[in-house]
Amino acid sequence: MDENRERTAMLARGHAALGAGDAVGARACFASVQATDAADPDALHGLACVALAAGRADLAIALAGRALRHAPGGPYHVVLARALLARGHGDAARVAIKSAIVSRPDEVPVVLAWAEIMDRTGDTLAAARGFRRAVRLSGRHGGASRALHARFLWRRGRRAAAVEQMRQAVRHAPDTAAYAHELVDMLRASGREAEVEATLRARLDHAPDDGVALSDLGTLVFARGEMRAAADLLQRAMMGHARAEICNNLGLARMALGDMAGAEAALRQARHMRPADARITLNHLTGLFESGRHALARTGYEAMLAQTPPPDTSTLDRARFNLGVVRLAQGELASGWVLWESRLAFLPPHPSAAVLPRWNGHSLPAGGRLLVHMAQGLGDAIHFLRYVPLAARRVPVVLEVPPALHRLALTLESAMRESGHPIEIITPDINAVGYACCQCDLFSLPHVLGVAEVPDFVPYLGEQPWWPDGGRTGKLRVGLCHAGNPAYRFDARRSIPAAALAPLAAVGDVTFISLHPQARVGTEPDFVWREGPPNSDLLDTARLIATLDLVISVDTLAAHLAGAMGCPVWLLNRFGGDWRWSPAFDVPAPSRSWPDAGAIATATCRGSRWYPNLRQFRQPRLAPPDHAWREVVEDICAALRVVVAGRREAVS
Repeated sequence: MDENRERTAMLARGHAALGAGDAVGARACFASVQATDAADPDALHGLACVALAAGRADLAIALAGRALRHAPGGPYHVVLARALLARGHGDAARVAIKSAIVSRPDEVPVVLAWAEIMDRTGDTLAAARGFRRAVRLSGRHGGASRALHARFLWRRGRRAAAVEQMRQAVRHAPDTAAYAHELVDMLRASGREAEVEATLRARLDHAPDDGVALSDLGTLVFARGEMRAAADLLQRAMMGHARAEICNNLGLARMALGDMAGAEAALRQARHMRPADARITLNHLTGLFESGRHALARTGYEAMLAQTPPPDTSTLDRARFNLGVVRLAQGELASGWVLWESRLAFLPPHPSAAVLPRWNGHSLPAGGRLLVHMAQGLGDAIHFLRYVPLAARRVPVVLEVPPALHRLALTLESAMRESGHPIEIITPDINAVGYACCQCDLFSLPHVLGVAEVPDFVPYLGEQPWWPDGGRTGKLRVGLCHAGNPAYRFDARRSIPAAALAPLAAVGDVTFISLHPQARVGTEPDFVWREGPPNSDLLDTARLIATLDLVISVDTLAAHLAGAMGCPVWLLNRFGGDWRWSPAFDVPAPSRSWPDAGAIATATCRGSRWYPNLRQFRQPRLAPPDHAWREVVEDICAALRVVVAGRREAVS
């Protein structure tokens, strides 16, 4: 009796080990039983199961056959049928499984095996009956049966029914994480995104530490732009489910939140886990560049471009573009513009690119005109409009601009008079290709024109160049723009929280006027006034700037517009920052418009070759957004007090 009990327990341990994926432990259990009786059919059956799991279907057939010879009525036809099928003997597998289903028609594992083999041998109707029967027999314990039925329905293209059956599998077996994960995959593949999120949240309510669900939900809210929630979820996922993709997404989320140190750590870990993934490497190098470590980023991008074999084409284009940004930041404009052109490979093309050749910088046939179009942000567009008159020195130009920029772009007229060829300014027009013979992206003009230096500056936008009004009295009128487009991926570092600007309110004799394009309820400091018409466009903003003494702005459209008009600009810039504000383009702080500028200029206050009347106040070090602006705001307050004091002295 004890021997039989020990034999039964050993067989049970063997099947439990096999179910847990421990083939070695399972084989040891079954072999120990066979050592007592070499013809023990249950031990032979167990060893057949181990052989099949190990990919040895031939051995499994032999062992199952021996078991059936010793016990012809035993439950060994299932493993025999599966092994025969694995060896490609479909007819023999059907015969074996029919023997099993005849002798054990109500055993769920047998019915499921019969359904699976019928499915794989082409009898879809029999398979469907089998899966439905298994579900009925399983009752409230039928999570596995329902999951297998759901997979069958999914393979047959019955997606809605498959989703519902997998949902039932989750309900009947809530502790089986794989079913919830498969349900999420099915919902996502069916485009049912709202249900994906609901399913993930329900799963996390049941199993808060499910790393896959945390990762999937974190990735979902990351794609939706909810970076703080994404970072929290992905950080939790990392606790017990650390994978390269999770580290990568966590790094990107932290980067978007301005936590560059945390981003660098997560992306470095992702690179360590998957060193051959060029996409992860690219993200890590981008973080290094944004953190001001330009030389390290450059070395990394150059190494990527020198790899053999090279990365995939998409990643290679982005690596070239990013290397171009680094070289521009280091003042190497000629090679930087060449590499920067790689953006055209991954940005959506302008419609004209499909029907018009790209301009090569040469003259055009008689009557021909060049269509110049743009695809990036309005601030970038204003910065690059300086190159349009240079293009018009060579060929007639049709400049296509967004409606918000149209009236302002018409003020290029002062620059047009010296261009040599006409510049026609239009808004997007499907017929534009009809009166042009070639096309060029606005941001490609420096490369196509071969402009390897910053062009000499003259104000090129506004109804008239800004000029200081020495007769102004009263408070200093200062335009303020503390935030840019929140969709920009580095906006958390570029924009300044309104609370951080509170010290400006204590500077006397200054009126601060908002330069944001529209009111941002609850986001602007309460000491900032709004002027100008509602629903204003950029020309209205330019007219407002013309009434100001100074513009203080983060790196966004307002800074470029004021700079292009020749208005004094104090740029509040993040550490690292955009390539065009790098030290390679620094000049001493300007003094043309401020007699007392020398008293304000410090080692951290530099002018720019792009806009002679711009001063840049840089963050002195890399810091989280909540702490990064304190010193910059203190410097701005001190500089404003100097200007106000000088103004009082001049008036008195």
